[in-house]
Amino acid sequence: MPNDRHDEIWVGTLLQGEARWVVARTTDLVEEARKRHQTSPVATAALGRLMTGALLLASSLKGEEELTIRLLGDGPLGGVVAVGNAQGEVRGYVHEPFVELPLNEKGKLDVAQAVGQGEFAVSKSLKNGENYTSMVPLVSGEIAEDLVHYLLTSEQIPSAALLGVLVERDFQVAGAAGLLIQLLPGASEACIEKIEEQLKGLTQGISKIAVESSSMEEIVQTLLGGLSYQVLEKRPAGFHCTCSKERIEATLISLGQEGFEEILEDQQAELICHFCNEHYHFDEKELIELYEQAKK
Repeated sequence: MPNDRHDEIWVGTLLQGEARWVVARTTDLVEEARKRHQTSPVATAALGRLMTGALLLASSLKGEEELTIRLLGDGPLGGVVAVGNAQGEVRGYVHEPFVELPLNEKGKLDVAQAVGQGEFAVSKSLKNGENYTSMVPLVSGEIAEDLVHYLLTSEQIPSAALLGVLVERDFQVAGAAGLLIQLLPGASEACIEKIEEQLKGLTQGISKIAVESSSMEEIVQTLLGGLSYQVLEKRPAGFHCTCSKERIEATLISLGQEGFEEILEDQQAELICHFCNEHYHFDEKELIELYEQAKK
């Protein structure tokens, strides 16, 4: 059997066009985020689920559009952020990446406890220049349920979602994936029943399916095989941050003369990107050059 295990997003319809579906394999990009942020297992699970969820939601965007999901919970993680776009690029971070918690009563990572209670916020930047944010209460902190609640409450789209991240004993990500099914206008009761029956019939969690499947095709077949589905689009997925030293320089210049003077006192500066944990170092000579631009 050929091994075709890389991160992808597949989009399609099912049951003669009564519903839209998106499946994402995100194992590699979640592992990339884990390595960059050195997250604990429960933080990896929360961040991985949210990044995967951001990709699922962003699959309906166009061109350069992107969306940001924020988990604004009162749990020990202190909040989780993920940004995804229509090209399958995603980045994210956890406010408190080193949190450790006991397993929940099912013996699984206690993401709900780590996230806590609070708000699920989605901000969209659209190609027409519009930006808007919608916020709903967190219903479980498990993220998949919160995503479904957001879609029903804010966008009036009945949906089903699965999000999973399997973390090994050595903290590495063994598998991560997500499924989103959205009913289209006019979907029948029979369609809803078939979808519910298919999801209830899954004998493994979606992260385990990602681990044991040798290809994206196998993942999709396992998740949707009991339904008549059509694949409309395939796109790669990956961790991608938009930061650069030039962007950091522009941020420093924007501080203006007064804001820059404090930085100059230290004769050097190191700025760290929240999203990818990249470190940008500036020596005294570079700071003086930027300061001159800031004065203007």
